[in-house]
Order: sequence, then C-alpha cells, then structure tokens
Amino acid sequence: MFYAPNEDKILSAYEAAKATYRALGVDTDAVIEEYRRIPISLQNWQGDDVTGFEAATGSGDMVVTGNYPGRARTGDELRADIDMAFSLAPIAPRVNIHSMYGEPGTTARDELTVKDFSKWLAWAKERGYGLDFNVTYFNHAMVKDGLTLSSPDRATRDFWVRAGIGGREIAAAIGRELGTACIHNHWIPDGMKDIPADRRLYRDLLEDSLDRIFEKKYDKSLTRDTLEGKLFAVGVESFTVGSHEFYYGYAVKNGIGVCMDSGHYHPTEGVADKLTAAARSLDTLLLHLSRGVRWDSDHVLLTGEELTATMREVVRSGLHQNKNFFMSLDYFDASIHRIAAWAIGLRSAGFSLLSAMLEPFPILREAELSGDFTARLALHEEFSRLPAAAVWDYLCLKEGKPVGLSWLDEVRRYEAEVTSKR
Repeated sequence: MFYAPNEDKILSAYEAAKATYRALGVDTDAVIEEYRRIPISLQNWQGDDVTGFEAATGSGDMVVTGNYPGRARTGDELRADIDMAFSLAPIAPRVNIHSMYGEPGTTARDELTVKDFSKWLAWAKERGYGLDFNVTYFNHAMVKDGLTLSSPDRATRDFWVRAGIGGREIAAAIGRELGTACIHNHWIPDGMKDIPADRRLYRDLLEDSLDRIFEKKYDKSLTRDTLEGKLFAVGVESFTVGSHEFYYGYAVKNGIGVCMDSGHYHPTEGVADKLTAAARSLDTLLLHLSRGVRWDSDHVLLTGEELTATMREVVRSGLHQNKNFFMSLDYFDASIHRIAAWAIGLRSAGFSLLSAMLEPFPILREAELSGDFTARLALHEEFSRLPAAAVWDYLCLKEGKPVGLSWLDEVRRYEAEVTSKR
C-alpha cells in the first residue's frame, strides 16, 4: 500500500499554499474552478496497443514495445479500462478514438458510418464524455509501399479519400449527437526510407487528395479538422510527405487546423516556442502531448522541463481560454500496465496545467517589461518552488480522486480483479 496523507493534512497544506499564492495575487479557488472546465482528451489506442477491432488487418505500421498482460480485447473491455483511468485523475474527460475501433469491426474502412461507433456514442453520452475522432490511415492492406493519400496508384488514393470523407461525416455526427465539437485529426504514414526522386509529385498528389476530402464544409460547432505533421519515422527517415511546413501552409490556405505533436519535432525543438507563432493564423490548433526519447518514440507523458514549458506557454498566452485550442494525449506503451500508463499521463498533464495556471504571471511579465531580466530569471526559478503540489492534492481530494501514489493501489486492485483474468 502506498502512503497518502490524511484529509486533515491535505486541507492544512492547502490552506498554507492558498495563503502563499494569495500574497502573490493568485486566487487558488478560482484557478481550480477554471481548471475543472479544461478538457484533455485521452487516447483510446493506449489500451490495446493500437490493435483495433477490425476482423482483418494488413500491414502493422505501429511499433508498440512490450507485452504486459491484460490488453483490452473488446470495446467493452477498452471502455471499462478508460473509465478506470478517468477515475484516477481530476481531468475534464474527453476520449480520442481511431476509426479502426468501429464495432463489430466488419465494415470496410472506406465504408464506415457513425453506426459503427454507436456503442462509443452511447457510452460517451451516459458518462458525459466528449469524443474526438481519427481516420486510421495505417495498419491496413491498402497502405501501398508506405503511401496512402500520396500514392501514385489512383485506386489506393481513392480508397483513402473515401475513408477521409467518411471520417469527417462520422465526426460531424458525433459532434451533433454529443453537443460538443468532435476534433477530427488526420495523420498519414506516407514517406520514404531513402532519397526520393520527385518530392513534388507526392505532395501534389497529397494536396489533391486533401482537396477532395475537405470539399464539403461542416459547422464548426459539430467538428473541426486538423492535420498532423511529422519530422520522420522508422522506415521514412529521408522523406515525410506530410511535413510540418506542408500542412501548415495547406491549413492556412484552406482555413482548417493543425495538430502539433510534442514528439514530432527535432529533439532540440520545443513546442512551447511554436504555439503563439502558429495559433494566430490557424483556424484550429490541437496539441498532442507525448514524450519523445531521442525521436518520436511515444513514451508515457511525465512531468518535466518540456511539458512544464509547454503548459506555461499555453496559460501565459491564454490558449487555455481559447475556443480554437484543444489538447490530447498521444502515446502508447505495452511494457507497463496500460491503465497506469494512462493515469501517469493524465496526472502529469493535469498537474502541469494546474501549476501553470497558478503561476503569478503578472509579476513575471512586469519584471520583463521593466527591463529587469535579472529579476525575471530569479522569479522563474522561485516560482518553480511554489506549493502547486498542495493545491493538486486538494483538488484530487475534492474531486474524489486518489491522492499521491494511492492511485497505483487502485490500478493493482483492478489488475487483480479484472485485467489479469483476460
């Protein structure tokens, strides 16, 4: 059993933290109330190692490390595991699903309709969850030579264009049914391992495919589209068709959104520096929170320098209050308990966001605008030591979520009673 402080100690620590923040002009109670309204979408593919429910699959494009026992095998198991994950963290819940999770999994991917996701919709409506959606452009026999929407083969392109068009219709139907806009993200694996002879050809084909997919316009209260770029991946080290520059230009030109994945950049790049540069010219900005180790390796999200800097920038720039900005987790790891992987990511994202919202930013900005860069750096360091953890523990207590590492006891209980028997 992991130690968790009793309620009296949590309340006492919170009152002390509240006084500390009040002296710096921060109302912790108001911050908590605002925090409760900011959703972070949980990625459903962590729960089954990006396997999906389709009766037949093709190429296995996603490399998931590990084989921890208890993977979800059905929609009911996966949804129960997601419910368990949300019980462990004080997060306004949304769920991000891929099209390969339609049920019963017998519909061709380019023929899917919202009926294939009726179980997801009924569950989300009952729980009060929002749903986001992705067309699965990978793990399929119609990925030809590593290409989908940019393939020179017309039949291949047409298949994936139909899938993209259908995915947008599904997303709009989800948004209509749940009363909250479904964020519809597009990521394709297209690229080449070695030097291409004609980069322009593939990008011309991709642009044509996207033009066909996005021809129909939808009410933004129902759905919003985003395009997710990438630097490179295994097997496409030399050329990624849907690069950041391609998608950014296409999105601005066509009035749609971009997804910035924190693991999709060069290791020396930081997403925090990019947010306010991109947000001013984009219809929608989606932030995928991941942790790349040396490359886009989709490690479980942890509280650290990069995540802290990203959440600070989100809050300092006011993006957390922007109706065009959205956040989601995006990683997968089968070397540890899958629900624990979700819980660690949700709690690290939530804590980092709350900490950023508690920062006495006006004091920091005043030092900068006065030209006192010495004080600015000192304040950066001093504010990192403020008692945000005491506020987080209080929030967990009030929301009925585990405090400290006691959440791991809940995971181990669930493992003994549920996942170990699969």
